[in-house]
Amino acid sequence: MNYAKEFMSQRLILFLTAVFVLSCCGFLATPIERAGAVAISIGAGVVFVIIVEYVVHRFVLHEFPWLIPYAYRGHVAHHEKPTDVNHLFGPVSIDFVGYLIVLGGSYALTGNNWNLTFAVMVGASCFQIYYQWKHYVSHRPITPITPWGKWLKKKHLLHHYMDENSWYGVSNPVLDILLGTNKPDASAKVKAKTSAPESKGDMSAGG
Repeated sequence: MNYAKEFMSQRLILFLTAVFVLSCCGFLATPIERAGAVAISIGAGVVFVIIVEYVVHRFVLHEFPWLIPYAYRGHVAHHEKPTDVNHLFGPVSIDFVGYLIVLGGSYALTGNNWNLTFAVMVGASCFQIYYQWKHYVSHRPITPITPWGKWLKKKHLLHHYMDENSWYGVSNPVLDILLGTNKPDASAKVKAKTSAPESKGDMSAGG
């Protein structure tokens, strides 16, 4: 349970949990729309995070460092010290602004419908917590308990220890497969005989 406590004590996770809880409250406090519309809105929040996860990781944190130098430097530190918990989570300020944009954009796209807006927020914040957990598990001595969790951890460690220009997806491989980054770059220099470490953890977690 020590790792679960460590994860939940991070400021970003506390922020995301607050966003999720407040979004759920907002959803329940507003007139609830048809189940189909709600499901689509929640799914839209999930898809949005999946896209942002890949785009930010690939283009902002790797290919175009000049876009957000502050974020890029933090990611470089994460690659230099991948097991250091101090470099596993981004600053709350970026996510705060991001969720304000998601809130405003969802409200406009749903035709000023607060119920569906909050549904989008629920989907986005819930999936981002899942993403953060998968990333955390990949870098801490934790052994996932399912084949899916083990496979995701293996792929992310290959990104760190084999080819940092491949396997950008942490929570899923969909965009890596679609955009051709689900395999090592033949022209990339493999890090000097460094292989991904085994998952020899003292706790079973993840999914």
